[in-house]
Amino acid sequence: MILRTPPMRKRRADSEAVADADADADADIALVKSVGRASATGRTPVSDRRLVLYDRPTALVPAGPSGEPLDDMVCTYHCRQMVKSEFMVALDTAEKQVQEYQTKLDSLEEQLSKSEDERMQFLDKLNYVEQELAATKGRESALQERLLKELGGYQERYHDQVKKINELEVQLNKEIDLRISAESSASSAKESIIELEGKLQRLSESSDREKRTLKKELSYMKEDLAFSASKLKAELEKTKLRAENYESEATVLNEQLMNLKKQLDECLREKTEMELKLLNSSSLPDQHAPTDDQKLIKLLQEELRNYEKEVHEARKLKTSHTNVELLKEKLLEEQGRRERAELELSKLQEIEAKAHKLELELASCTTLLSNIPDVSSYADIPQKIADLQKQALTNLNKVGEVTSQLKELEVALEFADLSKQRAEGEATLAKERAENATREVKRLELMLAAISEERDKLRKEHALEPDQSGMEKMIRELESTIQEQKELISHKDTELNIMNERLSLEARKAKSLEREGDQLRSQVALLESKVRTFEINP
Repeated sequence: MILRTPPMRKRRADSEAVADADADADADIALVKSVGRASATGRTPVSDRRLVLYDRPTALVPAGPSGEPLDDMVCTYHCRQMVKSEFMVALDTAEKQVQEYQTKLDSLEEQLSKSEDERMQFLDKLNYVEQELAATKGRESALQERLLKELGGYQERYHDQVKKINELEVQLNKEIDLRISAESSASSAKESIIELEGKLQRLSESSDREKRTLKKELSYMKEDLAFSASKLKAELEKTKLRAENYESEATVLNEQLMNLKKQLDECLREKTEMELKLLNSSSLPDQHAPTDDQKLIKLLQEELRNYEKEVHEARKLKTSHTNVELLKEKLLEEQGRRERAELELSKLQEIEAKAHKLELELASCTTLLSNIPDVSSYADIPQKIADLQKQALTNLNKVGEVTSQLKELEVALEFADLSKQRAEGEATLAKERAENATREVKRLELMLAAISEERDKLRKEHALEPDQSGMEKMIRELESTIQEQKELISHKDTELNIMNERLSLEARKAKSLEREGDQLRSQVALLESKVRTFEINP
């Protein structure tokens, strides 16, 4: 506990001073007695660490029992200051030592944390290398599974091709059956042709009759339509003129109505003003003479009559406005009639076009009969149709043979395209695998270089340390991981070489398949050209 200098005593009243003096004397006597006991037992106020009252006057302190003064026992102000300075110096030295120890402890903790961080880094690197190894093993297993799946897919495709060939054989048998059914249908078609000839004759006779009746109806319709069109044109002109007149009248009447409305509003406003003036004049009779009031009333009555006349005229204008609206409605009705007439005219044009088409069809039928060889009349048509059917059957047989050859070639071409696509897919997969392997090799080489650098650094850093067993173990582990990574890199290099060989083989296969596909396409083009020439010139 640090003792401080006592504060200055304050002056008090006389009665209080006497009472305080007595109390202080008693306290000082008790204090001196306690100090005497402490000195007898070998204790001092400083060593006992007790508080000493310094605010008492020294004159009031009595002498001890041995006759010695109390100044030797009580610590003076200078002694207290010396003890205080020594204590402060000791405290400063202790604080400095604590700070030094704290800095040493912090540096040791930093070194420990650094060593732990380095240990964790090495452990993380080891874990990362182990994960990479596991990932490479997983990739190898995935590649093997993919290869097995591809082999299974190739086998499935082969089975599918066999199924397609069987289906094509079934379709060929069906086409043979269809050809037999076509021959039977040809015989039935001959019978139907004979029936059609009779129908043709009847249709030609009925078409002639319909043509005559249509021509008569057309002539009547043309006359009626021309007459109605002239009527409608005249009515349209009249309605246009009426509409223009009505519109001009409506605009004039609207202008008049607007002017009258404005005048009416002004009149009403003036009327209200005059009524107010009248009220004011009636409320203040002393200000105006009775003659002036009568004159004003007469003037106002005249103005009211004029306003009533204007209102009557406005009502008339309103009725005329309603008449204009009615005229507008009539104009709209006339416009609707005009549109209907235009629609009827368009229908007439459509009927004329249909009649023209019928005439052209009749002319084309007659020209067809004249153009058909060995046909001079309708009786020669069935014989000609039978000959044409025979030629068609022979042509169908030839076309069937050519189409079967074409289908075989198309199947072979599709098989070649599929094999080419497979080869290209395998080549792309092999390229991707090779690229992935090269990337992994580069990454592993970089990891090897980094690990070797770290190993060299660790050897240099911990060459002078006494405890090198743990670091040597870590270095050995790193060297073992480096060796494993080197083995992995060599393994990947061998895989890369195998992939490159596969790529070259697949590229050769793809080129050979492309050649076969080009040959098949050329054969298909030749057969198609033959079929086209046969269809053009049977």
